[in-house]
Order: sequence, then structure tokens, then C-alpha cells
Amino acid sequence: MKYRLWSALLFVVACSPKSEPGDSTTDSQTGTDTAGTTLGSTSEASVTMGHSQTSANPSEPLTTTVGQTVTTFPTSNVTTLVTEGSITDPSDTHSSTVTTNVISTSVVPETTDFTTGSFCNDPFGQPQNASCTDASGCGCESGKCFVVPALGGFCGECLSDDDCPDGGCTVINPVAGVGSKCNLGKAGDGCESDAACTNPTAQDCSPVIEVPGIITVATCGECKTNVDCPPQAPHCTPDYDIPDFSGQKKCQPADSLPQNAGCDFEGTGAQACASGFCGEASIMGLVKLGICGQCNSDADCLMGQICTDPLVDLDMGLLIGSVCQ
Repeated sequence: MKYRLWSALLFVVACSPKSEPGDSTTDSQTGTDTAGTTLGSTSEASVTMGHSQTSANPSEPLTTTVGQTVTTFPTSNVTTLVTEGSITDPSDTHSSTVTTNVISTSVVPETTDFTTGSFCNDPFGQPQNASCTDASGCGCESGKCFVVPALGGFCGECLSDDDCPDGGCTVINPVAGVGSKCNLGKAGDGCESDAACTNPTAQDCSPVIEVPGIITVATCGECKTNVDCPPQAPHCTPDYDIPDFSGQKKCQPADSLPQNAGCDFEGTGAQACASGFCGEASIMGLVKLGICGQCNSDADCLMGQICTDPLVDLDMGLLIGSVCQ
């Protein structure tokens, strides 16, 4: 099972050391200190350093009486500069110390929305199902990035049922790399509450797959618990849809579920299985699913046989129940 984990967080730190006595130059006429200068540029430009500044426009080069020119670096660089040494203009009675050395350069990874001035950790204009990391949705065409802790995020249509006027929000499928999408509230569609379920035969919104503290896949189904089921089909049972990382709960009769069918291992699922055994399968120790099998332990098998563990084949999208062998 492969989860696409994306995290793009780079910090850019530009720091200037404190100036020592004798290292800074203050013009006696203008009071301008040229000792420590940090430059961050979004385009290539020239900066002229000296005694006095004649241009107050940040987009124009700075012109001075001395004429020492320093060229900044391209767009993605933030450069820290510090002054050392000496430059003396014979025609100037106010000699200065203005030698500039580059001491550090850092790359800025973020893209910038020049309309708002905000930064985004993702490229702009990404389509549905594209990987994303910024929960603000700034990098998605839809403006929605559904992020799941530890699993990553994908651009989608919704973050909650409120984003879907005709039904509910189906959460991302981290197995297939599919983003969230709005639905019509039919059986098996994603939801947050019963209000999103529009099918009269599947009006109960209930979790079918859950990773505590990380993600809950809830869908519209026939029941939440056994109490919601009729006497002829008393067992509220999860019917898993592994390829879509989904499923729905249905009311099942006793002894009706075949080998490898989903079952409720925490409830009366064993009674719904024809074999009488509902085993617990684990996916990476995170997701636990019930599967009808032949046994739950070696004691349930014939002498000399062992009971295999139930498992989930994510590549094939199959549930595999326990067997005696």
C-alpha cells in the first residue's frame, strides 16, 4: 500500500550580524548607515551604495555620491550582505568603509500571489486529484485541498457536506490518489450527517472505515447499529468497497455472509457469517476490518492445522478471510 505523503515546508532565514564600532558608516550630512544591509529581490536590479541615497523608490536603483555598485541575485534568492574593508574616494572628504561580501544565500520555495501578496506551498491552478499540501486550497483550481494527517492531500470539490448542495462530501481515496467530490446522497455516498442522505432506503450516515484521529469514511447506508435493522435481517454489517476506500452498512440475515465477506468484528458479525467466524484484519496497524473466515484461532481447526490471519489485499482490492490449512 502506498500513500502519497507531501509536505513542502522550507524556511528561509536571512540574518545580519551586529555591526562593530568602526564597521558602520554614517554620513555626517544625511545620517545614513551603510554597515549591515539585507537584500531580498524579486527581479534582477542594481543597488549603488555610498554616502547618500537620491532615490526613494524601492523599485529604482539607489544612487550615491561614491558609486559602489552591488548587483542583487535572481528571483528565488534571498541574500544576506555584510560590509567590511574600505573604499576611499579621494575627492570626498568623508571617506567610507563600504566593502560588501555575500555571506549566505537561501532559496525561497513558495509561490506568491501578487494580487493578495500571500504565499502558497503548492503550485497555483492544480486540477482535481492533484497532490496538494496547503490546506487553504490556494494551489487548487477548486480552492479545496482535502488534507489528511500522515496521508497527504488532494485537490477536490469539497471539504464538508456544506460544500455540496445536493448531497454530501465523499472524502479522498488515499489508496488510489483521488480527491474529494460532491455526491447526490445515494447509498454508499460519503456524508457527515443523515441530512446529506437522500435515498429513502439508505438514510443513515455511519462510519464504515476509520483510522482514529486521522480519517473517518462515513457513508449513507441502511443502518448504524443492529437496532436499525428488521427482525428478518437483524445484523448491521459493513459491506466494504476496498478499491474506492469506501462501503456502506447493510442489514443482513443470520448465517448469510459467505467466506471473505465483510462483517462487524466488534458486534454480532460472527452470527451473520455462514461459518460462524468473523476475524479481524489490520491494514498497517491502522485500519481494522472484519472478514468472514473459517476460524479465529488454531483451536478452531482440525488437529495439525493452523488458522491463517485474515487480510486485505489493497493491490487487488480484495478481502481474504482466515482459513484452516
